[in-house]
Amino acid sequence: MSRPSVLSNARLLLSTIILFLPFRCPAQLLQGTIDGNVVDASGASVADATVRVTNQVTAVARQATTNSMGEYTLPTLSPDAWDLTVTASGFSPFSQKGIVVRANEVTRADASLAVGAVNQDITVSATAAALQTDRADVHTDVTTRSLNDLPTPLGRNYQLLLPVMVPGVATPSSGGSFAANPSRAVSVGYNGTSGWGNSTRIDGASATDFNGTYPIYTPALEAIDVVNVVTNSFDAEQNMASAAAINIMTKSGTNEIHGSAFEYHSDQHLKAYAWAADRTQTAPKFINNQFGATIGGPIRRNKLFYFVSYEGTYVRQNTGLFSEVPTAAMKAGDLSKSPTSIYDPMTGNPNGAGRTAFPGNIIPQSRIDSGIQALLALNQWPNPDTIGTGAYGLYRNYFSQALAVRTGTSSIPSSRGIPARNSASFSASA
Repeated sequence: MSRPSVLSNARLLLSTIILFLPFRCPAQLLQGTIDGNVVDASGASVADATVRVTNQVTAVARQATTNSMGEYTLPTLSPDAWDLTVTASGFSPFSQKGIVVRANEVTRADASLAVGAVNQDITVSATAAALQTDRADVHTDVTTRSLNDLPTPLGRNYQLLLPVMVPGVATPSSGGSFAANPSRAVSVGYNGTSGWGNSTRIDGASATDFNGTYPIYTPALEAIDVVNVVTNSFDAEQNMASAAAINIMTKSGTNEIHGSAFEYHSDQHLKAYAWAADRTQTAPKFINNQFGATIGGPIRRNKLFYFVSYEGTYVRQNTGLFSEVPTAAMKAGDLSKSPTSIYDPMTGNPNGAGRTAFPGNIIPQSRIDSGIQALLALNQWPNPDTIGTGAYGLYRNYFSQALAVRTGTSSIPSSRGIPARNSASFSASA
């Protein structure tokens, strides 16, 4: 047999062995896991015990059986509160209510069974674990309660809450045009690193742009269930992250119809002047309206659910800009205020020697290019309207302003509101 054939057969045999080997599934990005041990009153392992968990809001149930060591694992559970029941032959049923499962985390729920009749039931209350013992990563959860209750700046971006909720987070920085960054995501640094190494996932799908600086999409705040931020000791599934792994889980429907509606408003009368603004002038026009709604419920009770979210933003802003424009004398060819000599390009040698300066630094009208004269005649180049600064009074000598309406792709002058960002999402879960 040739060497390539031996290697191929060896690879096939190894792949088959690995495929059928028993293994434990760790918690994945979207879901959580409940792990535990089942023992009797003496601490001995109870094998073949049936462990069943039921979701409190959707009534979805999952089941597992303990192995010879009394261990069980229930991976890929949705982030919710679950009720656990353990039954085994010759033991009283054991139940625990309200076990909170979080995305990308392992929750431990051990059970101690007592010898007794089947009609005897032992129930305990769920308690929060004091120490994480099943994973080595360092993470923080920002829950929907924090996202909805804590004040956020205009734009209602979840990233702006991370510096006050997650240790080691630097002040976010914004950048990019509306065309390149329509959801107005920001760059966040973790533990002294830049935003280039972050990996952001929304419901498991990568939302990181090509260079890792800004997330491609920022979900509406009302649509987010939890933001799980891993900042150190990543597990294997947190690939492509050298700084932080941000996992966003959006909300899902339940057996009960639930939803929300909101609108936020801000204008120039509610805002302070910018630090460099002229406080003697009327504050420029600024109107920001952000509104939306969510609704979720059952499509088929205990089986299929829906959740819909919509958010829209309208921004109308009077934008001002300082710039530099030539004076009327300069456009007429009078450069006498310039200390630099203006030479006649028709004189002198090719090497620049022997040139003749225009008398008084004034260019005759006959020597000004006809194309330039035509452009100046269109009066598209305004004269200065403010006293400029600098050596010749040219710096910041013209101030212009106009009403701009921000859209998802550009900023355009307009007199009516146009949605600056529309965000809609739909999810169905079984």
